[in-house]
Amino acid sequence: MKMDMLNTPDYYNLMFSFIEKMSGIKISEAEKRSAVEIFKPVKLAKKEFFLREGEIPDRLGFNVSGALRCYYIDRKGNDITKFFSFEGSVCSYAGLLLKKESKYYIEALEDCVLMVADYDSFEKMIEDSSLWLKLVKKIQDQILIYKEERESSFLMETATERYNNFKKNYPEVEERINQSYIASYLGISAVSLSRIRNKLKNS
Repeated sequence: MKMDMLNTPDYYNLMFSFIEKMSGIKISEAEKRSAVEIFKPVKLAKKEFFLREGEIPDRLGFNVSGALRCYYIDRKGNDITKFFSFEGSVCSYAGLLLKKESKYYIEALEDCVLMVADYDSFEKMIEDSSLWLKLVKKIQDQILIYKEERESSFLMETATERYNNFKKNYPEVEERINQSYIASYLGISAVSLSRIRNKLKNS
């Protein structure tokens, strides 16, 4: 995987700002310095992969700019979107915990900047810091909530309701993503998504 390194300190400020907003926890200057030691800004070009199927993930990525998509290829060759990563989200956290070969890909849908850290170094940092441990707990809680809500949406909501919730949860990003990817994320065909959009537009 080829990725270009950047040297722009503003990306660190973006990362800290996103994390503080998401967690409600103020990061001290000392804790920021600890993170700067292990996180490095990396540019990922559009269509470039952060992770491929079969690779064992060993780096944590925090998205500060751009959009990425995590997807599977099933046994029938179908492309199934697992999640999207926009600004302020973490890439491949569950895969790092499993420490097994990845079953999915994470691909940049746009030119992206990720703050990337070696996972062993990240674990060491949170072991040495009660604040970062609290921050990670907040992130884990949000991942669990997302997973629970996503599972319940497929059991209890119609495709139209899932689409409306997608627009609510990800405002102003629909034009950034291929419609077939959104359809795959919602568990419907691109034709069905087109019908839903036309129906809502004309209602």
